[in-house]
Amino acid sequence: MLRFVLPIVVALVIVAEAQSDDVIDVGTVKQLLVDDYVVEQLSEVNRVVQQPQRVSNEPILVPEHPWEGSLLQMPCVLWDPQQGIFHMYYWAHTQNDIFTCYARSADGLQWEKPQLNLHVGPDGSKENNIVLRGEGKQARTRYVIFNPRRDQPQRRFLTLYVDNVPGLTEFTASSADGLNWTTQKKIGDLRHVRGGAVTANPPFFLIEQNWAKDPIDGHRYRAIWRTESQDMTNWSGGQMVVERLADDDVDLEFYHASSHFRGSQTYCGVHMGYLYLYHTETARGVRTDGVRLAGTIDTALMVSRDTLSWTRVDRGRRFFPLSPEGSWDGQMNFVSPEVIVGDSMRFYYSGWKYGHSADRNEAAIGLAKLPIDRFVAIEPIQQCGWLTTKPFVVKGEQLIVNTDATDGELRVEVLSEDRAPIEGYDAAACEPIVTDELRAPVKWSDRSMRQLQGKTIRLRFQLDRAKLFAFVLRDGS
Repeated sequence: MLRFVLPIVVALVIVAEAQSDDVIDVGTVKQLLVDDYVVEQLSEVNRVVQQPQRVSNEPILVPEHPWEGSLLQMPCVLWDPQQGIFHMYYWAHTQNDIFTCYARSADGLQWEKPQLNLHVGPDGSKENNIVLRGEGKQARTRYVIFNPRRDQPQRRFLTLYVDNVPGLTEFTASSADGLNWTTQKKIGDLRHVRGGAVTANPPFFLIEQNWAKDPIDGHRYRAIWRTESQDMTNWSGGQMVVERLADDDVDLEFYHASSHFRGSQTYCGVHMGYLYLYHTETARGVRTDGVRLAGTIDTALMVSRDTLSWTRVDRGRRFFPLSPEGSWDGQMNFVSPEVIVGDSMRFYYSGWKYGHSADRNEAAIGLAKLPIDRFVAIEPIQQCGWLTTKPFVVKGEQLIVNTDATDGELRVEVLSEDRAPIEGYDAAACEPIVTDELRAPVKWSDRSMRQLQGKTIRLRFQLDRAKLFAFVLRDGS
């Protein structure tokens, strides 16, 4: 086992010296290592996207009623502390219609489809769980959220939904109970929005599919478009935010993407985005205008700190790969934004048995999980590697790490602003962490972070066959 080894790699040190020494604000906020916000230098390590584990080989919600057809997709799940239940809104396809349906659960695992008696289904009866109908026949929710304004109890739930009347037309609606909805405005197709305000982390933002033009042959391909709003009613700033990079597969398209709808609400300062990678075929299903209709779809991870600039994390690795061919979710999946439940992150998703443009298809809703905050790991390429942070002022009193060091050990040393080891905080004085813990305290022989309050420091994490997911300087001992 390697111990007390400092990375002395001239090229890497030069890179670090050339970087800005601007002090960043860490405070007592958890630092996820999904991007370089807190990272000054990575040495002999990779940033590796972690993959949620399916809770079962079977879906948790399947079509079972006439109005559900054979396709369930795009689950939007909310935990409601006021009612003490989980709400789920999902789309159900019949031959001609798309219905937004509703399910509820006490634990988020076992779901009930209540008879709501709100809307007429394809059989002419209201004995169903259809929760939203629009002007046309294909009303489906983009997002359902709790209203950030608590002085509007009659509008406790808000939704942006789309209907084909014709084409993709956006609507806003509100509800006091999440069941009885009132449409408030017909907005139009947000893919046509041009100009107006473009701001970082606006109150609301939408990322969705739009058409980009291939720079080589000019055919249309799917990419990701962003618009923003201060009030969910008036939208501006339409622009492409995810397009192909020069080294992407020429058959790769970005079918759609999802993220939490509120730009002013991040998770530890980060917006997590779930990008649906469309692996197109050219041997079949290509229209005369070059648009590709056949292929498979899986989900990748992307992140942003402002909703404008998005980084695709660990581009060679899927966040949520497909199940084996022939499985109920073996050809397409679409992961919805994370739902935090205790020390677990839940990912509800729609899985499809067959690929895009198949003559027939089956789709249901599944669930996968990750331990809290383990979106991405910093892992040694071989045995030992290091991560050095940018300088920051110490405000917390205890350094806590989210790590899996069961196959090795993790140590931390504290550096001064000019990158010199601080006496008593070197790797040799650090008690090695050799466990798999979500909240492991870092300790030195006779020093504590409390003694560094108000000082500007860097941290250097030494990973000897260990993974680091996140860290935080928290108040208290």
